[in-house]
Amino acid sequence: MTKRIAHRGLSALAPENTEVAFRLATETDCYGIECDIWKSADGMYLVSHDNSLKRMCGVRLNITDTAYEDLITYPVVSGSQIEDYPVQYLISLKRFLGILSKTDKYAFVEIKQELSLSELDELMSIAKEYNMSDRVFFISAHAKNVLRLRHELRFPKERIQYVHGTRPRDSMVPVNEKLVELLVKHKIGLDSKWSLIDEKYVDRLHDEGLLVNVWTVKDEKTLFHTTEELGVDMVTMNDVTAFR
Repeated sequence: MTKRIAHRGLSALAPENTEVAFRLATETDCYGIECDIWKSADGMYLVSHDNSLKRMCGVRLNITDTAYEDLITYPVVSGSQIEDYPVQYLISLKRFLGILSKTDKYAFVEIKQELSLSELDELMSIAKEYNMSDRVFFISAHAKNVLRLRHELRFPKERIQYVHGTRPRDSMVPVNEKLVELLVKHKIGLDSKWSLIDEKYVDRLHDEGLLVNVWTVKDEKTLFHTTEELGVDMVTMNDVTAFR
């Protein structure tokens, strides 16, 4: 059965990447919960899809240029049904993992910037600190991140996924032979924009024992296409409770 991953928490019903969105997701029967992380100027890993706080907090600050203690003072001002919840703030990766550690959910941590070997090792240590080493997937659109995790840090290959389609340069580029050959060579799974992959490459990756995740599934037609026609292993959804 195809596993459902809560995209930035239960982001259809609460502001994305916030504590309330993650806690709501833990109450569903989803397999995993996805978040995005950036490293602050003083070395803390914060949960946010964007480096800039403009879209979610309304301020022109970048996480990578700002200290953690400053970043967590800005309230989230936009997002799904925001008026229904207490004021939310950015949370740390540690807080995210702490929430999931008390559940049976898997953490899907998208690394949004290219990190050094020591920084990636630090992420693995944080997962271990929260007893999540066996329940965390590291995913990234930066090939160096996934290759370093796979070969130099020996992170389990079953829980590494390369993200395709999220950056401007590949947002309209279909999954192709070159990409699939690279994934097969290094035994790394794929997390692709759903519209950029076809059955041929899903089957090819499955033949090599590799997992295929797709994002972001928002309607019943796309859910049927990806699960029944393509046969992917995972679907990342804003509302993991939909279309049952």
